[in-house]
Amino acid sequence: MGWFEGDVTGAVSAAQSQRCLFIVFASDNESASLAMDEVWQDSSVSALTKDCIALKVMGGSDVYSHFTQMYPVSELPTTYLINPLNGGRLAVIPGAASPEDLVQQLQSARQALSEAPAAMAASTASASTAAASTASSAAASAAPSQESSAASAAVASPSLSPSASTSAAQLTKEERIARAQEVIAAKRQQRLEQEKEKQITDEKSRREAGKQLQQYKIEQEKKKAAKNAQDWKRERQEDMKAKEEVRQKILRDKAERQRSKDGDASSASASDVTSDARPSALPSDVARIQFRMPDGSSVTEDFSCTSQLSVARQFVAGHVEGRWPSGFILQTMYPRQELTMEVDDQTLQELGLAPRSALLVLPKTSKRQGGRGSGGGVASSVSSAPSGIWKLIMIPILLLQAIWQWLTTSAATSEASSSPPTTAAAAGAAPSSSPSSQPMPQASADAAQARQRKRDAGASSTFGVSKEGKVNRFKPDDSRDDDDMGTWNGNSTQQQ
Repeated sequence: MGWFEGDVTGAVSAAQSQRCLFIVFASDNESASLAMDEVWQDSSVSALTKDCIALKVMGGSDVYSHFTQMYPVSELPTTYLINPLNGGRLAVIPGAASPEDLVQQLQSARQALSEAPAAMAASTASASTAAASTASSAAASAAPSQESSAASAAVASPSLSPSASTSAAQLTKEERIARAQEVIAAKRQQRLEQEKEKQITDEKSRREAGKQLQQYKIEQEKKKAAKNAQDWKRERQEDMKAKEEVRQKILRDKAERQRSKDGDASSASASDVTSDARPSALPSDVARIQFRMPDGSSVTEDFSCTSQLSVARQFVAGHVEGRWPSGFILQTMYPRQELTMEVDDQTLQELGLAPRSALLVLPKTSKRQGGRGSGGGVASSVSSAPSGIWKLIMIPILLLQAIWQWLTTSAATSEASSSPPTTAAAAGAAPSSSPSSQPMPQASADAAQARQRKRDAGASSTFGVSKEGKVNRFKPDDSRDDDDMGTWNGNSTQQQ
C-alpha cells in the first residue's frame, strides 16, 4: 500500500486530475490503528487501491487539523472514501475493519465514482437545454419589435390585410411562450428530482455511518468487557497463587515447629528415662500425701500404707522447722477434721489417707480467756475478743462501757444515801396508812442496795463477749444470766 507524500490540497489536486478515488486514513499509535495498518497491507486491498490516491494523516498533526476542518473525525482510526470531483463522502469507515469489509466498501465507492461522469453528462445536457430556453425567451422578447415593424409595413402596403398579419404574429408569440414555459418546467422538475435524490443519498450515507459507528462502539464495549474479564481473571489467579504460597509457608512453619517440639519432647523424655523418674501409677502399698501450707505452697511425699501418722507429722516438722514456734496442726480437707496427736499411733491406711490424700498444715494458736472473777478487766476482755481489727474496735468500746458503769454506780449510790430518811419521814407522817404500805420503803431500799452491790461487783468484774448469731453480748463473768447489762447489736450502740 503506497501512501501519498504531501498535504491534503496536493492529494485532492492529484485525485481530480486522475479522476480516481480519494482515500484518507486518519490514525494514531493505538492498537486499533496498528491493526488497521495491517489491513491496508492486505493483497486484496492493495489491488483495489493501486490506482487511487491514498493519504495517511496522524492525529494531532497539521495535516490532520486541516482535514478535520472539512471532514469531522469522531474517533481514531477512521477512513474516508471521497469523490474528488465534488468532495462528497462516498463512505466512512470508523475504527478497525476486516479486509473483507474494506474490500466491499472500496468496490462500492469505485462503482459510485464510475457512475459520476454519466450524472455529470446529464447535468451538462440540462445546462444546454437551459441555455436553449434562455435563447427562446430572448427571441420571444424580440418578437414585439418585429410585429411593430410588420404592422408599419402593413400600413405602408395597402395590398396586405392588417387583420391577417396581426393573427399570424399572435400565434407565433404564443407558441414561443409555451415552448419556453415547457423548458422552464422541465428544468425545475429535473432540479427537484436531483435535490430529492441527493437528500435520499445523504440520508442513506448518514444512516450507514451511524450504524457503523454504533457497531464500532458495541465492538469496543465487547472488547473492553473481555479485557476487563481477562484482567479480573488474571488478578484472581494471582491472588489465589499468593494465598497458596502463604498457606504453604504456614504449613512449613507448623511442620518446623512440630519438628522442634518433637525434638524437645524426645530429648526431655530421654532425660526423664535416664533420671530416676517416679512412676505415674502408685503401688498398692504406697500412700501419697500432699501437705498444703497456708501460703499456698505444697509438698508431696510418699509413705507406706502401714506407716503411722507420727511419721508424716515428723516429715512436716522437718519441713516447717523454725517457721512456727508455737507448733502446727494437721487437718483433713473434707470433712474438715483435725488430726491430733491421739491418733498418731494409727496407720495411714486406717485413717483413710491411702493411696492419695491432702492435708492442711496450719500454725497452732494459743487462746487465752480470763477466768470468772479473775479481775482481768479490760485486758482480759480484749484478749477474748476477736483478733485483728476487732481488738482496735473493742478497746474504745470497753473503755466507754467502764466509764458509763462508773457514772451509773455513782448516781445510784447518791440515790441510796438520800432515799431512807425520806422514806422514814413519810412513814412517820402517815401512821394511819394501810399495813401493806408500811414495809414498801424498806423493800425499795433493799432492792436499790442490791442493785448497787451488783453494779459494784460488775464494775470490778471481768466483762466477756458472747456471740449469738449476729448479735454480740457484753456480760460480766459473775452475772452472765442478767440481761439488764445490755446488748451490743453490731452497730456500736449500747442499750441499757
